[in-house]
Amino acid sequence: MVRLYLRRDAERRKRLLAMFKFYMEICHAVSSFLTLLSAASTLCTYRPRVRSYALDFATNREYVRRLVYDNDISCISQIRMNRVTFLKLCEMLESIGGLKSTKNMLVDEQVAIFLHIIAHHVKNRVISLNFRRSGESISRHFHNVLAAVLKLQEHLFRKPEPIPTNSTDNQWKWFKNCLGALDGTYIRVKVPSADKPRYRTRKGNIATNMLGVCTPDMQFVFVLPGWEGSVADGRVLRDALRRRNGLKVPNGCYYLVDAGYTNCEGFLAPYRGQRYHLNEWRQGHDPSSHEEFFNMKHAAARNVIERCFGLLKMRWGILRSPSFYPIRIHNRIIIACCLLHNFIRREMSFDPIEMDLGEYVETNIAVDEDFISTIDPTDVWGLLLGFFPLPVQVKTMSTSSARASQSSKGTKRKWNHREDVALVTALIDLHNIGKYNADTGFRGGYLIELENMLATKLPDANLKAKPHIESRIKTLKKEWAIIYDMVQGTHTSGFGWDDQRNMVVADDPVWEAYIQSHKEAAPFRRKSFPFFNELSIIYARDRAIGKDAQTAADILEEMQDCNDTINEEIEGENLAGYNFEDEDFSNIQPQTSAPRSDTTSTRKRKRLNETGDPITSESIIAAATILGENIKEAGIEFSKSVGAEVNIQQKAQELDGILSQVEGLTAMERVLASIKLPESPTLMFVFFSIDPDRRLEWLRTFLADR
Repeated sequence: MVRLYLRRDAERRKRLLAMFKFYMEICHAVSSFLTLLSAASTLCTYRPRVRSYALDFATNREYVRRLVYDNDISCISQIRMNRVTFLKLCEMLESIGGLKSTKNMLVDEQVAIFLHIIAHHVKNRVISLNFRRSGESISRHFHNVLAAVLKLQEHLFRKPEPIPTNSTDNQWKWFKNCLGALDGTYIRVKVPSADKPRYRTRKGNIATNMLGVCTPDMQFVFVLPGWEGSVADGRVLRDALRRRNGLKVPNGCYYLVDAGYTNCEGFLAPYRGQRYHLNEWRQGHDPSSHEEFFNMKHAAARNVIERCFGLLKMRWGILRSPSFYPIRIHNRIIIACCLLHNFIRREMSFDPIEMDLGEYVETNIAVDEDFISTIDPTDVWGLLLGFFPLPVQVKTMSTSSARASQSSKGTKRKWNHREDVALVTALIDLHNIGKYNADTGFRGGYLIELENMLATKLPDANLKAKPHIESRIKTLKKEWAIIYDMVQGTHTSGFGWDDQRNMVVADDPVWEAYIQSHKEAAPFRRKSFPFFNELSIIYARDRAIGKDAQTAADILEEMQDCNDTINEEIEGENLAGYNFEDEDFSNIQPQTSAPRSDTTSTRKRKRLNETGDPITSESIIAAATILGENIKEAGIEFSKSVGAEVNIQQKAQELDGILSQVEGLTAMERVLASIKLPESPTLMFVFFSIDPDRRLEWLRTFLADR
């Protein structure tokens, strides 16, 4: 009996232990299921983090407040304009430029980021750290603000006005009907290695040549960036005049230019061979002739464009060093800097940066006989000089030396075809040797080598490096450039080259249209040039073509065409009205790893038919729809637990749009309200609940308390 009792007791303990293990396994399974369910809910349900959003937004706004809104001194130091001017710029970019706020960034922060980058040439990673934004957000908003600034060109570019007859300005009263001054300046850029020879200037820097035109009050009228640094200023001006959206000079008016341009209708250059620079008239060095007096007044007035360039580069640091942006984007930044320069001069009565510039900025252009002719020269400056009033002491001085220097010209040497062939052959041989090769041609000392080579081939010609060989090379290169621009130019079409006749060929309408704006090309309509292919080997590779040169109007047209193309593509690929329920899924069969017997398939089909509920595509779609609705309802039910937080976030996102609808609210009050209201959700709900007519008074009371 005792053994039987012990056996039963052992079996009972085993059953209890088994039940306990089973109970623990059930608990473990339930716990695992709940853990998986919680993880699935976390993955499938969106939980907005309003508190974190509000804190991050307030923190970012705090940096903008310290950067811009603390005081005018820090505002000018960081973004180059005072607070009132900054708010006016934001309003213009919103109303005219189409710039809009996002749920995470207001317009003033976007503009502050843009101005801070171009003012100090700060890289993306530094700005993203300071403003607590991602690099993608910084880049996107930078380009949005850049596009908005370019849209202000009609409002910010100054309309030129001629100097009136009764002008009392000491610098400009001498130049009646003058519109201002123009010149070119170099802005350093970064380009691919293959393009560096075309962008290398005479000083060896990689830069773009920007044409700038300004009025006497130092506001830009027209700018054309993008030409390669190796190009001459006269060629850039010629391109600006021939563009559809280019520089327009009214009849009877003119601009002051330096000695790098040709004296012609619409452009007044100084006398050559006479003193010109401003520093030459200091320390009692008064002018001693009509020409020198004219040059002194010309230099004093034309200095406005040099001061304009100097102020532009002092204000915007991105123009003082090579930019890391692509060349086409950098050209747009240059135009935007000029537009903002005009806006600052128009809105700010006192500019401390201009005070640091000084009264005069010296030019680096040397007055010499080596210049590029752009259009037919005239005697406009001589006619103006006849009416140019001179001081008495200047009138009594002799100008015979000046006349002698102007009239003395050396005899020109005529080259025959045999000598031209020998010269071009020597150039090709020198180029193949490579000893004197350089960007856009040859480096110094090659003329002496050519003289020795021609002395061997043509011992009786007596050709000297200067002036014979140098002058002839300039003439041949000039003729080659005219033909090359017709045949290989980026803005020309319809021209071809006949290797048999060594002539440019084109239809008569093409010739007539081209000659109207390119008079220098008229002789080559029936004139052959036998050295085109040979000179192309030497000069074509590094020839500046201006493929990236664009005016502000050209950029706007390009942006509009790009937007139209994108809209057409979106409309063509719009699938919003596509009904997937009309598709036939009956031919879609699941793939199996191995073929099944006919008996099994028949048995399964019979079983499905017997139930009367076959599995078809309609039932699959219906089941998926029901499942999706259930998941959606479950997500909605789960989100109700944080409904209050979601409502706060929605109100915070709608706040900027509601504030913009409050009439009478200034930009500063709007910015402060967008910062303070999200910090107090209760007061934000009160603001949304009151009548729209009372919101202005309520907001001002709210801001006054804080």
